[in-house]
Amino acid sequence: MYAPLSKNIKTTLVTSFLGSLIYSCTIPFLIIYLAGIYSPKWTGLIVMVNVVSAFTAGIVGGYLADTFQRKRILFIFQTSYGLSLLLIALTFAGILTANFWLVIGYWICGISFNLYSPAFDAVLMDSTTPVDRKTVYQMQYWAFNLSMALGFSIGGFLFKHFLLHLFLVTAILQLLLALSFQRKLDYNNQVSAQLHKNPLKDLLLNYRIAAKDKRWVLLILGMALFNAAEFSLKNYTGVRLSREFEAITLFSVPIDGVRMLSILQVINTILVVCFTFLISKLTEKRSERGAILYGLVLYVIGYGLIAVFNSIYILVPLMILATIGELASSPNINARKVDLIPENKQASYLAFSSLSYQGAELLAALGLTLGGYISAGVISAYIIILGLLGTWFVIVSLYGKERNPSP
Repeated sequence: MYAPLSKNIKTTLVTSFLGSLIYSCTIPFLIIYLAGIYSPKWTGLIVMVNVVSAFTAGIVGGYLADTFQRKRILFIFQTSYGLSLLLIALTFAGILTANFWLVIGYWICGISFNLYSPAFDAVLMDSTTPVDRKTVYQMQYWAFNLSMALGFSIGGFLFKHFLLHLFLVTAILQLLLALSFQRKLDYNNQVSAQLHKNPLKDLLLNYRIAAKDKRWVLLILGMALFNAAEFSLKNYTGVRLSREFEAITLFSVPIDGVRMLSILQVINTILVVCFTFLISKLTEKRSERGAILYGLVLYVIGYGLIAVFNSIYILVPLMILATIGELASSPNINARKVDLIPENKQASYLAFSSLSYQGAELLAALGLTLGGYISAGVISAYIIILGLLGTWFVIVSLYGKERNPSP
């Protein structure tokens, strides 16, 4: 029997679900919309600027979460995120006439999200106990995947004719979510004392401990490289399908490139939600190292080949293959990497680990930019080579020689 969850945990999980739903039904489709306005080169540059700014915001967000009250940080930047969605909606409504406002709104979304995410993660961690922590993070993982499936479904089917309504409703929902979260969350945190008058020095010291651990850095780099394969789905592959996929009719439902992208994401999420425990049971009696290695190889090759094919009869099996690889490797990586974190340095290590996702976003955005110059086959090779290199880094990091304790 599961122990009853606290009010803070329930509030945070619901907020996490709705926040992921808002993101998944808006931002990936905004990128596709921008790709219809700008050339692939400019679209890739816009995405890369967003990734770099979000990367910087994530670093700053981790520092702010340790230095100030997290509840206040959450309200400020969750509200900013909602206002950026409203800015985009006003542009679609014609109140703001320049397409440049879409780009500004997109950038503010990325910056705001990454400024509050470290505080959000810290609140969830603080609200759990060793007894319920595994259960809570398992529930968050499931909720995240379910929200992504719903979000991509909603966004894919409303993209062509109801884009204004989609962004307007999500903007209002995000603003209400920020307000509701503040009212229901009963939380205060101790703040770290500033060691220097210069906040930049404090910020750098916050990450110095983890950055000195070569084995941890290698793991984070490897995760960035192989995650770039999946992240390319919403950047390069999504834009390519929107332009190259020949519309078909399936069970009397028209399927264009955008809807094909939604279908792939939904397949991935449904498989994750339904078969996580089954795949885990099938692999638990086998070598953990082998499950991670072969799982990542399937994952990388699956997403890499999705970047080049246009047939639904090939894309769907490839997505199933990639998802099986994800289910075989991801839980084992998440469980194993905890062993690399010193007990007295968890905050620094966890904050540093979030950089792997920003790095993956940057690599995926680079693939979108390169797509304006080179063929899909070369981009596919780029994704696979990076992913296999990342796989090797992860295996070396997790199963290499024991790390010497940091001084």
